[in-house]
Amino acid sequence: MGRINQIGGIYIKLRFLLVLLLTAPIILLSCTNNVPNNNSMKENEQGTVYFGKGEVWLATYSVFKVNNSLFDSLYIQYIGKNRDESIGPIEYSLVGDGFKFESQYSQELKGVRSFHTSSEANADIFSFEPNKDGVFTLTIKYSGKTETLHLSSLIQNEN
Repeated sequence: MGRINQIGGIYIKLRFLLVLLLTAPIILLSCTNNVPNNNSMKENEQGTVYFGKGEVWLATYSVFKVNNSLFDSLYIQYIGKNRDESIGPIEYSLVGDGFKFESQYSQELKGVRSFHTSSEANADIFSFEPNKDGVFTLTIKYSGKTETLHLSSLIQNEN
């Protein structure tokens, strides 16, 4: 009977060790830092937000990959000092690596002097990447004036 108890104890210890060896890598891998280290959607399958601020405009451009779709959103906000100024409609052009989005006609500002547009595209066909310097260039034309913003990732590159 003593020998059977000894074998049973060893079996329990081996079973515990086996469970520990199988679950430890899963636990350790789930604790890793998943913050991307560059601006590329190839590295960060979740998404990236880009930001730029000029003298009278600020903008954000976000790109998120969900399954096989890319969802992008451009938000342009007037931040000029003269809040009572009539700005009128704007035209915009957003340029990245191999693509250019631009307004087809003048866009009226809404709410608190802002404009928003968004789209969905097939991620297997389209890619919305910044230029080689890691920025998107946004040009805004308004009231006979032009301002250019350079939108860079809000996530800083640690390299």
